[in-house]
Amino acid sequence: MMRAMPTRDRKMMGSGNRESLDIINMVLHVCISWTMKTHIMYKCNLNSKQVQDYLDVILRFGLAEAMENESGRTLYKTTEKGNRFMHIYSELLEIFEVESGASLIRA
Repeated sequence: MMRAMPTRDRKMMGSGNRESLDIINMVLHVCISWTMKTHIMYKCNLNSKQVQDYLDVILRFGLAEAMENESGRTLYKTTEKGNRFMHIYSELLEIFEVESGASLIRA
């Protein structure tokens, strides 16, 4: 079975109630316009280490870009590749909902 993310990236995400792809999707939605890390952290309900880990993965895969503003703060914005991810992810959720007749089943 092929994993959506390399094992080394999934390990650092931890095992909580939310799936890593759900959180990545949420971060990308928050970053539609230039956004600070603290805003991402609060909107996605992540701690500072988690948000940094997710941003590292998102930046490495080119799903978002970073820039420094005039005051030296780093801002993040979803790229076209990130927009494609969100669109495809949304379609997958619809497919699983339609196919199963209900929400995704958690094992």
